[in-house]
Amino acid sequence: MDHKKIFLLALGHMSCDVNAHALPALLPYLVTAHGFDYQSCGLLAFAYAAISSLIQPVLGLVSDRFACRWFIPLGVLIAGCSFGVTGFFSEYWLIFTALVLGGVGSALFHPEGARYANLVSGSQKGVGMSIFAVGGNMGMIVGPLFILLAVGGVHAGGMTVGGFGLPGTAVFAVWGFAMSVLIYGKMLSWPVSAGEKTKRSVQDDEGWNDWHAFGILSGCILARASVAMSFTTYVPLYWHSVFHQPEQVGSIVLIFFCGLCIVSNLAGGVLADRWGYIRVIRFSSFVLLAATAIFPLITSPWLALLFLLPLAVAFFGPFSAIVVLGQRYLSRNMGLASGVTLGISVSLGGAFSPILGWVADNFGGLSPALFLFVPLSAIGAVCSCFLKDTLRKV
Repeated sequence: MDHKKIFLLALGHMSCDVNAHALPALLPYLVTAHGFDYQSCGLLAFAYAAISSLIQPVLGLVSDRFACRWFIPLGVLIAGCSFGVTGFFSEYWLIFTALVLGGVGSALFHPEGARYANLVSGSQKGVGMSIFAVGGNMGMIVGPLFILLAVGGVHAGGMTVGGFGLPGTAVFAVWGFAMSVLIYGKMLSWPVSAGEKTKRSVQDDEGWNDWHAFGILSGCILARASVAMSFTTYVPLYWHSVFHQPEQVGSIVLIFFCGLCIVSNLAGGVLADRWGYIRVIRFSSFVLLAATAIFPLITSPWLALLFLLPLAVAFFGPFSAIVVLGQRYLSRNMGLASGVTLGISVSLGGAFSPILGWVADNFGGLSPALFLFVPLSAIGAVCSCFLKDTLRKV
């Protein structure tokens, strides 16, 4: 494993995903400032994901054919700048449009980033992909933390640190620009020809595609993605509206949950290399089914806080296993596989968010709406039982 390259890719992943993961923490502030309802908030989450859903697999195919490493810094730049301007808009359609452009940045980054992560991981693909994925998970902490400091502010001892209101989102544009310049400068020294040679040898000499197996895996992906992204989107709003906590508490809970997700992701990557990718996916699928059935029944915010642990294990424990297994099932088209396994995780969850919001608006709030996750989790659990290991050793 080339540790310098995998950590640079993980930094890029964090710098790209910090924007998507900041959106849930930003939503309570948008509700307070503009009076948006649950469905409107869900549509904003969908906005970031919609364009990514449409073009990310296509960009994955492009990365399979051509050397597109410049997609990596460009994606970071577009995602950061687009999210950075959202706090300056009061019109809903402008916020929506900016988030759609952010989805373009995400779509540019993920297929090529994941393909390079696979290539530089050597024989430790589970661990390497976990490091790459944890970079994205770090965005789950850094994003809400940026919102907490730059937008909400921290009040202690009569002093306020940060707290610039909605215009504080500008920090994401500054971060995205700085990181894209850093990543582009570092990647200039990477030998493109060597990367292309590695890609051709994997795809032409050893690779073949098992579309049936990938279709079953996609069932696991769709179920897990719809639940994970939608749940994460509404975590701050859940603590704000169901448990009647202030906006800052929702951001802190989201940061705590994201920390659990990072630990789960790393542990899942190590276990996937030791126990096998399919076992990790299957175990987490059944944990997800049990957790989604129990969580909406919890009435104590402290018990709900503890129950975030099994949810984090279910959401992110199988992340690297899903990506690596998808790349093995479609080993001739690793970019396409990455576009589906990574892109769908954001886009399908974002597509389900407004549905969940509509149910919450019309049928008693967020708590009963979360029961929609149970049938989705059941689909993922059933699909995990039919995963096969016919391609090499998985």
